[in-house]
Amino acid sequence: MKRIAIIGGGISGLTLLHYLKQRFGNNVQITLYEREASVGGTIRSFKKDSCLFEWGPNGFLDNQAATLQLIDELDLSSQLIQAQAKARRRYIQVKGNLHAIPENPLSFIQTPLLPLKDKWSLITGIFKKNISTDCSIHDYISRRFSPRLATSIVDPFISGIYAGDIKHLHMASAFPKFKRNGPHKPQMHSLIGGMGQIIEAIDKRYKKHIQTGSEISSSQINADITIVATPAYAAAKIVENLNPVLADSLTQISYAPIAVAGLLFKQEAFKKKPDGFGYLIPSNENKDILGVLIESNVYMKRAREDQIMMRVMLGGAHHPSIINDSQEQIITKAIKEIDSVYGLISTPTETFVKLWPKAIPQYEINYPLWRQSIAEQCTKTPGLHLCANYLDGISFNDCVNNARTLALSASLLSA
Repeated sequence: MKRIAIIGGGISGLTLLHYLKQRFGNNVQITLYEREASVGGTIRSFKKDSCLFEWGPNGFLDNQAATLQLIDELDLSSQLIQAQAKARRRYIQVKGNLHAIPENPLSFIQTPLLPLKDKWSLITGIFKKNISTDCSIHDYISRRFSPRLATSIVDPFISGIYAGDIKHLHMASAFPKFKRNGPHKPQMHSLIGGMGQIIEAIDKRYKKHIQTGSEISSSQINADITIVATPAYAAAKIVENLNPVLADSLTQISYAPIAVAGLLFKQEAFKKKPDGFGYLIPSNENKDILGVLIESNVYMKRAREDQIMMRVMLGGAHHPSIINDSQEQIITKAIKEIDSVYGLISTPTETFVKLWPKAIPQYEINYPLWRQSIAEQCTKTPGLHLCANYLDGISFNDCVNNARTLALSASLLSA
């Protein structure tokens, strides 16, 4: 019987396990090894009393069929929830004030976020052709539209996605596809019990194929095929004896740190009631804060009706020193931010902190070179495959889709 080993129990590794079991059933011996005591990676839904705090991603867009299919295959479709209508409005904070992101042509004309000439550049830029994407996001947006659009609008959105610096992130790598969504505007979804329900369902279904608390190298695994589904820096250590050149390329992938602070308040704790999805902050505001999500507005049952649950994201590429802060310092910064915007009458009733020193891989300017080197070296190492969010997309949807593609690929038929 052929053997497949998966190293890494994040969403990429777990989804691989699911699809490989679907494909091969009991005809192939499949084992997943996870260093930590439990699987899930950055995905964890922490419940305490009346509230739910997400360690990592709080949802996914419904524009990728693979994710919805996975949830259906895990018998979780009945647990799906959609972002609430009251979360539709989103804001950008400028000089301490919140400005609604335009939702229609009239609000676009009226928004103070951009002067008239930059609004016009946004319209004319849509029709520009042959603007190279082999450059930074900042350069691309500046050339196609305007520098102010890059710093005022695009910058906070990229901070919200990558926690990165738009002057260093590579446009073509970070956003390889530009597609119009047509009449269907993607909607955010999660599960009643949080994203952790997906992890729990896979873990429960394939428990006998998962070994936790197992930190191993590729040389310790007796398998015909080894799939490394860990972050790049961890993958480098795992493969260094197999292919030192591949290991060196993997170490070139940098990561941005993020601290996630959860704050639970009573409804009456604010002078100004928080509304909408939340807000993002441009990097030129020089704050440790990347943005604030009002979780209880986004999804139902994140807190009781008389409570408001919020998540404050801190750090990122612009403020890597966040990893040196204590939990108390992170909570203090988060509370200060909320107070400056909404005005606090009382302090939070519960607080949560999760620090990710290496949270999100950065698709920087030299990323295409390292990506090509990684692909070439993998072909020179028979039986070895890589699957993680430093390759071909960082989102939850990307991880699911890429794991499915690899699990069903012809390159694994020899298994």
